[in-house]
Amino acid sequence: MEHITVERSIWIDAPRERVWQAVTEPEQMAKWFLPALPWAQMRRDANEMLSVIMGEMSTKFAVFENIESPRHITSRSLPDKLIATTYTLDEERSGTRLSVMMSGFEALPADARHDRLAMSSAAWEQTLENLKAHIAGAELPFPQAAVGALFGFWREGKEWIA
Repeated sequence: MEHITVERSIWIDAPRERVWQAVTEPEQMAKWFLPALPWAQMRRDANEMLSVIMGEMSTKFAVFENIESPRHITSRSLPDKLIATTYTLDEERSGTRLSVMMSGFEALPADARHDRLAMSSAAWEQTLENLKAHIAGAELPFPQAAVGALFGFWREGKEWIA
């Protein structure tokens, strides 16, 4: 089976170190990654596990691996680690080119693969625009973005899937 990926890229008018902070520090990630859940927090533990905390509930959703500060980091979805999301930060025109690539879709059943590909493509476009606005200190263009789609937890706003 072929290797299936979703790739998106955005240029951000900020130094690479600033963009790195925004994509790796949980307090910042929560602002652009979870805009539809302003009460939610993110946490990164000593084992590089990322969790979303909403009141008494905490859910681990990804783990950071392959960390090469400030240029490259990969996260894997939990609990199965099938989907990898790789962030690459390159200096470009006095700013930073952030490229995101999701891979591992071929490991999913055909119907889930199709759904995840469709959801992930649109969700990353909105999420990256939110990141760019966050770094600029501007209002997020997609405050209702459904980040759950990036991890396969959201399907058409109707049901949660694992």
